[in-house]
Amino acid sequence: MPRPSNTEQRRRQIVQGLMTAMADKGYEKASIQSIAKAAGLSPGLIHYHFKTKQDILLALTEQLSQQAQQRFQQRLPANADARATLCAWIDAALALGEGSDPQAVASWVMIGAEAVRLTEVRQLYRRIIDQQQALLCQLLQQLAQQRGETISAGQASEAATFAIASIEGAYQLATTAPGSAQGYAARWLKQALGLIH
Repeated sequence: MPRPSNTEQRRRQIVQGLMTAMADKGYEKASIQSIAKAAGLSPGLIHYHFKTKQDILLALTEQLSQQAQQRFQQRLPANADARATLCAWIDAALALGEGSDPQAVASWVMIGAEAVRLTEVRQLYRRIIDQQQALLCQLLQQLAQQRGETISAGQASEAATFAIASIEGAYQLATTAPGSAQGYAARWLKQALGLIH
């Protein structure tokens, strides 16, 4: 595997700097100077690698999406059926423990807020949510088939939307009221989807 270029390393460092600055100040108040300080770089290097702060936010959004996908893949058992795959996806999204990252969760909540007002962020956020929803729809239909049941595309879409909304709400609570109900979300979402009884 080839070594990542210095440019790739610097860009990741800057993206991590934004995540750290956002955790401290929020996106709006995270200045290029505070991002540079958190990244351990000069402000000039930030501008060399990214034209705007929004470009860094878009890179962070992509990075968090990729990290979530990697966490899911790590939790996915070999030869998993639809039920095990759904459970792994929920655990990757909501379970505490190894690989959980409260700073990443807080950043995702802030990205969702910025998606309301920034068109490019909204488009990327929507694409990521659409990908998650498509995967969940497919898995829910496979699960129904495994059980000898039928579920319409509309019902699968509604259930997938419910699952994503539950996850996004759990993230919001974890960020704004930490410790209020830690560890509950994965278990209750699995129960609501009929994965556990």
